[in-house]
Amino acid sequence: FTLGGAAMALASFIVLDTPEATRPKASAGGAPPFPFAALACLAVAVVLIASAGVDIALLRSSLLMAFGLIGLLLFFTIDALKPLSRLFPARLFSWRTPVGAGMTMVAAFSVATCSFGVYGPLLLTSLHDIPLLTTGYIIAAESIAWSILSILVANAPPRRERLIIIGGAVMIAAGIAGFAYTIPLGSIPLILICALLQGGGFGIAWPFLTRVIVASAPKSEQTIASAAVPTMQRIGYAVGAALAGIVANASGFSQGLNHDAAANVASWLFLAFVPLGIVGCLAALRVSKPLGQQLEATG
Repeated sequence: FTLGGAAMALASFIVLDTPEATRPKASAGGAPPFPFAALACLAVAVVLIASAGVDIALLRSSLLMAFGLIGLLLFFTIDALKPLSRLFPARLFSWRTPVGAGMTMVAAFSVATCSFGVYGPLLLTSLHDIPLLTTGYIIAAESIAWSILSILVANAPPRRERLIIIGGAVMIAAGIAGFAYTIPLGSIPLILICALLQGGGFGIAWPFLTRVIVASAPKSEQTIASAAVPTMQRIGYAVGAALAGIVANASGFSQGLNHDAAANVASWLFLAFVPLGIVGCLAALRVSKPLGQQLEATG
């Protein structure tokens, strides 16, 4: 990894030293203001949510979770009120538009799919003595499935986009629900199938979902919409990891890492996020609604 990082750094310096990179560029106006207030709210909100699971106590954890969710709401509100430095398009979670439904799908699945990557290796090692290298291969297989299936559907005709987005959403939700059964069972082939479903679902749905979100946004917001998808993903991963920590500690991990605690955590850690998987599937149905019906609904 060190050699790879050094090679990438060297390649970056070489590229930045080319005449094209060093040529002065014409000024295109002042840079937009940096969204300090919005990002500060986001950072505080994620920390509050994560803190709710450190030492589970009903009143303390409930208050921290509530303040964290309020912080997330405040983050999106501040972002909407700052047109010069907005991170997201207008009507962010409105299901009356493909943009809002699509961003809901991105958020729901990003939050819901964190559990296996964060706790999967620990659970499999504690419950079934499966080597960490094996769990690493399973997680790598999930990423490979994402890449391969993205390539396989890249040239799919536009008329197939609706079916592909819905199919990908169903695959992701099936993977989330499947982990709740396969992780306690300890069957490596079944766990691998769930990982492939989850990664493959992202692989086939995400390119077309992103295209629909960007194409459906107003022309003045298409650049924002394009950048909003990976931004929402990162926020979802942060919130999902924090929520997974709460579920894990509430289910017994806070009392110490042992076989009994892992057995209690294994199912709940995935079942807790199945409702978000269902929300993601419903949003997929909405975002893939024919354009004529979308215009009629918003008009």
